[in-house]
Amino acid sequence: MTGRVSARGVPVASAWTRVELALAAVLLALAGVSWLVTAGVAMPDMRVGVLTGPPPDAMAMETGVGPAAFGLFLATWLVMMAAMMLPAIVPFTAGLAVLLPDGARSRSRLLPLTAGYLLVWGLAGVLAFLLLRGFETATVSGTPQAVRVGAVVLLVAGAFQFTPLKRWCLVRCRSPLALVMRHGDRAASSHLGALLVGTRHGGYCLGCCWALMAVLLAVGVMNLAWMALVAAVITVEKVLPRGELLSLLLGGALVSAGAVLLAVPGLLIPA
Repeated sequence: MTGRVSARGVPVASAWTRVELALAAVLLALAGVSWLVTAGVAMPDMRVGVLTGPPPDAMAMETGVGPAAFGLFLATWLVMMAAMMLPAIVPFTAGLAVLLPDGARSRSRLLPLTAGYLLVWGLAGVLAFLLLRGFETATVSGTPQAVRVGAVVLLVAGAFQFTPLKRWCLVRCRSPLALVMRHGDRAASSHLGALLVGTRHGGYCLGCCWALMAVLLAVGVMNLAWMALVAAVITVEKVLPRGELLSLLLGGALVSAGAVLLAVPGLLIPA
């Protein structure tokens, strides 16, 4: 195994085995299907946000707060999370395939590990739904107020990029070796154990990326262009060797944009 994996436990791309390549292909295929489904089910009012303006006839397109609206949002949110997050965890999951004890038997634990990861993001959809309803209220109260709310989101998200909590979560989200050293035996012991370890990893990634998801909600949660941009940022943060540097640069950009829009909300108000 020496020489096949980096210090983080991620296999060197040139040394991936057929099993690891097949695993990557499956995850990327699932992500591709999720992108297609997201494009098909995206509701018009979920393609815009407080920073991109209300859709035409906003009141007619309001998604509502009833059980049906809530269930539909959670379903589409989970599909969207699969589309955005699965590409970012491909190297991590390939690393687990190498590092987990008991070899081939442990590879059967990768499915519940991934399911546990997505479960955390699915539960995060409850908070996302509430935040989105709050953004809708701000939009109804007027465009300048909506822009200011969005500006505060940018400021908070940008400031979070510089915090120790962001760095702590990002380090753990990037390293399969750290997860295996702490919880590898539990993940390999049973499917339930693997599911629980997957939720732990999902918690690290939620702690790392929640602020970027708040920004996505502010610009249009199911706008495919913004989804792709945020997904690309998350992937670079988690995969590339200097991903932490991007995190800091992004934080500076978000704080700057938030400060400007808070001071001059008219920049996003059509003439």
